[in-house]
Amino acid sequence: MNNYVVKEKLLKLKGYLDDLQTMKPISMEVYVRDHSLKYAVERVLQLIVDLALDINNMLLTQNKKPPAADYFNSFLDLAECGVLERDFALAIAPSTGLRNRLVHEYEQINHRIVYESIAQVISVYTDYLRKINAYIDN
Repeated sequence: MNNYVVKEKLLKLKGYLDDLQTMKPISMEVYVRDHSLKYAVERVLQLIVDLALDINNMLLTQNKKPPAADYFNSFLDLAECGVLERDFALAIAPSTGLRNRLVHEYEQINHRIVYESIAQVISVYTDYLRKINAYIDN
Protein backbone atom coordinates (compact mmCIF):
# COMPACT_ATOMS: atom_id res chain seq x y z
CA MET A 1 0.00 0.00 0.00
CA ASN A 2 1.13 3.48 -0.75
CA ASN A 3 1.43 5.72 2.31
CA TYR A 4 0.75 8.66 0.00
CA VAL A 5 -2.94 7.71 -0.01
CA VAL A 6 -3.01 7.55 3.79
CA LYS A 7 -1.25 10.94 3.98
CA GLU A 8 -3.87 12.44 1.65
CA LYS A 9 -6.62 11.08 3.87
CA LEU A 10 -4.89 12.47 6.94
CA LEU A 11 -4.80 15.91 5.30
CA LYS A 12 -8.50 15.65 4.63
CA LEU A 13 -9.06 14.59 8.24
CA LYS A 14 -7.13 17.65 9.44
CA GLY A 15 -9.36 19.82 7.29
CA TYR A 16 -12.49 18.31 8.84
CA LEU A 17 -11.07 18.81 12.33
CA ASP A 18 -10.29 22.45 11.49
CA ASP A 19 -13.84 22.86 10.16
CA LEU A 20 -15.32 21.35 13.31
CA GLN A 21 -13.18 23.64 15.47
CA THR A 22 -14.49 26.72 13.66
CA MET A 23 -18.09 25.47 13.91
CA LYS A 24 -17.90 24.76 17.64
CA PRO A 25 -20.78 26.77 19.14
CA ILE A 26 -20.30 28.86 22.24
CA SER A 27 -23.15 27.18 24.10
CA MET A 28 -25.61 24.32 23.97
CA GLU A 29 -28.44 26.83 23.52
CA VAL A 30 -26.81 28.32 20.42
CA TYR A 31 -26.22 24.82 19.05
CA VAL A 32 -29.82 23.68 19.56
CA ARG A 33 -31.31 26.84 18.03
CA ASP A 34 -29.16 26.85 14.89
CA HIS A 35 -30.47 23.98 12.76
CA SER A 36 -27.99 24.55 9.94
CA LEU A 37 -25.13 24.44 12.42
CA LYS A 38 -26.46 21.23 14.00
CA TYR A 39 -26.70 19.52 10.61
CA ALA A 40 -23.25 20.73 9.60
CA VAL A 41 -21.66 19.58 12.86
CA GLU A 42 -23.36 16.19 12.63
CA ARG A 43 -22.13 15.70 9.07
CA VAL A 44 -18.54 16.72 9.84
CA LEU A 45 -18.51 14.40 12.87
CA GLN A 46 -19.64 11.57 10.61
CA LEU A 47 -17.03 12.42 7.98
CA ILE A 48 -14.24 12.46 10.58
CA VAL A 49 -15.12 9.00 11.89
CA ASP A 50 -15.75 7.57 8.41
CA LEU A 51 -12.39 8.81 7.17
CA ALA A 52 -10.58 7.34 10.18
CA LEU A 53 -12.32 4.01 9.56
CA ASP A 54 -11.09 4.06 5.98
CA ILE A 55 -7.55 4.81 7.18
CA ASN A 56 -7.82 2.05 9.77
CA ASN A 57 -8.74 -0.55 7.17
CA MET A 58 -5.96 0.61 4.86
CA LEU A 59 -3.44 0.21 7.68
CA LEU A 60 -4.85 -3.19 8.59
CA THR A 61 -4.37 -4.27 4.97
CA GLN A 62 -0.82 -2.90 5.06
CA ASN A 63 -0.23 -5.06 8.14
CA LYS A 64 -1.63 -8.10 6.30
CA LYS A 65 -4.76 -8.22 8.44
CA PRO A 66 -8.32 -8.57 7.19
CA PRO A 67 -10.65 -5.58 7.36
CA ALA A 68 -12.10 -5.08 10.82
CA ALA A 69 -15.27 -6.94 11.74
CA ASP A 70 -16.90 -3.63 12.67
CA TYR A 71 -16.06 0.02 13.11
CA PHE A 72 -15.36 -0.19 16.84
CA ASN A 73 -12.94 -3.08 16.40
CA SER A 74 -11.01 -1.35 13.63
CA PHE A 75 -9.28 0.72 16.33
CA LEU A 76 -8.65 -2.31 18.54
CA ASP A 77 -7.26 -4.23 15.57
CA LEU A 78 -4.81 -1.39 14.94
CA ALA A 79 -3.66 -1.69 18.54
CA GLU A 80 -3.03 -5.39 18.01
CA CYS A 81 -0.85 -4.47 15.01
CA GLY A 82 1.11 -1.95 17.07
CA VAL A 83 -0.18 1.05 15.15
CA LEU A 84 -2.00 2.52 18.17
CA GLU A 85 -1.60 2.01 21.90
CA ARG A 86 -4.34 -0.18 23.38
CA ASP A 87 -5.49 2.50 25.86
CA PHE A 88 -5.83 5.03 23.06
CA ALA A 89 -7.70 2.53 20.87
CA LEU A 90 -10.12 1.90 23.73
CA ALA A 91 -10.58 5.66 24.18
CA ILE A 92 -11.28 6.45 20.52
CA ALA A 93 -13.30 3.37 19.53
CA PRO A 94 -16.55 4.54 21.19
CA SER A 95 -16.68 7.47 18.74
CA THR A 96 -17.97 4.93 16.24
CA GLY A 97 -21.15 4.69 18.30
CA LEU A 98 -21.73 8.41 17.83
CA ARG A 99 -21.21 7.98 14.10
CA ASN A 100 -23.71 5.12 14.00
CA ARG A 101 -26.32 7.11 15.92
CA LEU A 102 -25.91 10.02 13.52
CA VAL A 103 -26.22 7.81 10.45
CA HIS A 104 -28.85 5.30 11.49
CA GLU A 105 -31.06 7.01 14.07
CA TYR A 106 -31.25 10.49 12.69
CA GLU A 107 -34.66 11.36 14.11
CA GLN A 108 -33.65 10.25 17.61
CA ILE A 109 -30.43 12.23 17.97
CA ASN A 110 -29.73 13.53 21.45
CA HIS A 111 -28.40 16.99 20.68
CA ARG A 112 -26.76 17.32 24.10
CA ILE A 113 -24.65 14.20 23.44
CA VAL A 114 -23.61 15.52 20.03
CA TYR A 115 -22.82 18.96 21.43
CA GLU A 116 -20.78 17.49 24.29
CA SER A 117 -18.93 15.23 21.83
CA ILE A 118 -17.55 18.09 19.72
CA ALA A 119 -14.58 18.96 21.95
CA GLN A 120 -13.85 15.29 22.66
CA VAL A 121 -13.85 14.39 18.96
CA ILE A 122 -11.52 17.29 18.18
CA SER A 123 -9.15 16.20 20.93
CA VAL A 124 -9.08 12.45 20.30
CA TYR A 125 -8.94 12.71 16.50
CA THR A 126 -6.18 15.31 16.68
CA ASP A 127 -4.23 12.73 18.70
CA TYR A 128 -5.22 10.04 16.17
CA LEU A 129 -3.90 12.23 13.36
CA ARG A 130 -0.56 12.66 15.14
CA LYS A 131 -0.25 8.97 15.99
CA ILE A 132 -1.05 7.76 12.46
CA ASN A 133 1.34 10.32 10.93
CA ALA A 134 4.09 9.18 13.28
CA TYR A 135 3.41 5.53 12.46
CA ILE A 136 3.59 5.94 8.69
CA ASP A 137 6.63 8.23 8.94
CA ASN A 138 8.62 5.46 10.67
